Amino acid sequence: MPYATVPDLAAWLAPEPAPPNAVRLLTLASQRVDRALLGAYCDLGDAEVVEVLRQATVQQVHWMLERGDETEAQADLQSMSTGSRSFTRRTVGQGAGQSMQLAPSVVDLLRTCGLFRFDPLVVG
Repeated sequence: MPYATVPDLAAWLAPEPAPPNAVRLLTLASQRVDRALLGAYCDLGDAEVVEVLRQATVQQVHWMLERGDETEAQADLQSMSTGSRSFTRRTVGQGAGQSMQLAPSVVDLLRTCGLFRFDPLVVG
């Protein structure tokens, strides 16, 4: 379930309207926020946590729209042309296949809000 609603996204994107596929984008963005917080402890009953997750989700959708790549299909492309179609994949080695999948503003928000705990898992 997305952390933000279509009206939340419309308010963030104003004066531009929310896109027709807003529900799908909000769902994908919420999944990316969840992936970033994997292993974190947070209280989803805390209004501050819910607000940070809402903000992170709409900022992630905005970034996805700006990049034009909601599916991460272009994550491993270094360059791309349209005309005669020319694609270049990232080279093998350091950074190969790695591209940002989370908006820098979302990373900053999640790191600096102080609402998420990452405690080590000790087994045994």
